[in-house]
Amino acid sequence: MGTTFEVKVVASPFPEQRQEAVGEAIRAQLHDVDGKMSTYREASEISRLNRSRASTPHPLSRETFTVLEEAQRISRVTGGAFDVTVGPLVNAWGFGPAPPTTATPTAAEIERLKFRSGWAKIELDPRTSTIRKREPALYLDLSAIAKGYAVDRLSEVLAEMNLTSHMVELGGEVRTSGRNAGGNPWRIALEKPVSGGRAFQRILPLEDLALATSGDYRNFRLAEEGRLSHTIDPRTGRPVRHELASVSVVDASCMRADGYATALMVLGEGEGFRLAAERDLAALFLVRTSEGSFRERETPAFRRLFPGKRAETELPSERESGS
Repeated sequence: MGTTFEVKVVASPFPEQRQEAVGEAIRAQLHDVDGKMSTYREASEISRLNRSRASTPHPLSRETFTVLEEAQRISRVTGGAFDVTVGPLVNAWGFGPAPPTTATPTAAEIERLKFRSGWAKIELDPRTSTIRKREPALYLDLSAIAKGYAVDRLSEVLAEMNLTSHMVELGGEVRTSGRNAGGNPWRIALEKPVSGGRAFQRILPLEDLALATSGDYRNFRLAEEGRLSHTIDPRTGRPVRHELASVSVVDASCMRADGYATALMVLGEGEGFRLAAERDLAALFLVRTSEGSFRERETPAFRRLFPGKRAETELPSERESGS
């Protein structure tokens, strides 16, 4: 899936033969998700769908349909701040799988691409597991939610193999099950949203929970307009311009946390925090200050999960979350 992954399992005994079986199961699951949902693979299910110009229902695998169904639900809830059809606009700004560009798209080009995109132009039929593109040129990119789905699937595969105490991380998205080898909740670090190095903002104790983070501090470029974030607002067709540096969402589902983290990052602190509070999402917003530091803002659900400050930066974490 174009990124790294790490899996930790608590098991005793854990003979080599079983380790190999677990490794094969993990690789098979990642290969399956990648083969269905990667826009970087020409033969993937989503790539074939993107090339199709048919306006008739197109059959989808159960896995891809599940991800698209959740993506559409988040799109409705967020008023289009999350949109899997935003790919052409991401490409136009130089952040997608297309060859990078330093040119800035014109207003006319942005409007043209917006006309050819839009989550509401997707029609899903759960009875037949099919999709119909109301706009034939519609291009779908599941990268903002598929990693979370893959993490959930890996966790489920491990549970099916009776490995119920584990931690799965893929591209910065994390899901935990049970407790670590010391019998404590897994310790997952939230990355401080700074470029040019690694630093921790908080370390969260997670047990049977997932964590996803979206931020603008790793993937950006400088242009005449200033610092351009890779996060594109589907509603405007332009990079987001606000002081929100990152959003982390904790949820039972990594797929859901992944999608919401992206949507809240698009919405910004004010609109995003209001939505997260209304939906009872456990979210932590890190906002840039004029002094060059970061201000934390926790939703009520986040405070219930993690009462008090638990930075504990002097102690090692078992994994970091950030994107």
